Amino acid sequence: MAPVAREPPHADGVAALDRLSEQLLAAAAAAGLRVAVAGTDAEREAAYRLRHEQVVGDGWAEGGALQDGLEQDAHDAGALHVCAWRGSDLVGTVRVVLPVADRPLPVEAAFGLTVEPHGAVAEAGRLVVAPPHRGDPTHTAWGALFARAWLELRAHGYAVLAGTATPRMIDRLRALGLPFETLGPARPYWGEARYPVRLDPAQGTPRWF
Repeated sequence: MAPVAREPPHADGVAALDRLSEQLLAAAAAAGLRVAVAGTDAEREAAYRLRHEQVVGDGWAEGGALQDGLEQDAHDAGALHVCAWRGSDLVGTVRVVLPVADRPLPVEAAFGLTVEPHGAVAEAGRLVVAPPHRGDPTHTAWGALFARAWLELRAHGYAVLAGTATPRMIDRLRALGLPFETLGPARPYWGEARYPVRLDPAQGTPRWF
């Protein structure tokens, strides 16, 4: 059973990120995107297949190394899989892993670290946007996936987010003015050099607010 998270003592930044997330989702809806947690096996499988396309398409792994055209690991069964849809087409997905007692988050296991406050941090990862939608200069799908992931972990009582980020993703976080920190040097992880990062909006307010 996951431990109960505590609300941060200074929640202005948390509330600001909540509002920013709602705005990003409103912009996504106006662009015709439906963003929600996968609620069926078929929707979850679609997320795993899109991840497989990313891994194989970018040469991170051979197609035969992944079972049945799916990219999965041990954390997927209990995770929340946020999906962005345009009609029946899956535009993108991101995975939210909630903390479980005595089990490290994926970033903790991969980088050999503990993200504080221990047991009160959720992780977002495996973020993929389908190739036809990657050229959007406004990053609507990326922003909507991040926003829904944030609001989902908030709905489960958490307000600190961990994960990994490429230099490109770090630039996007900075563009949003989000208060995040890198927790160590970059290393190869899920196909690219990535930094372990921690986002704690209680430490500051996004510049947009």
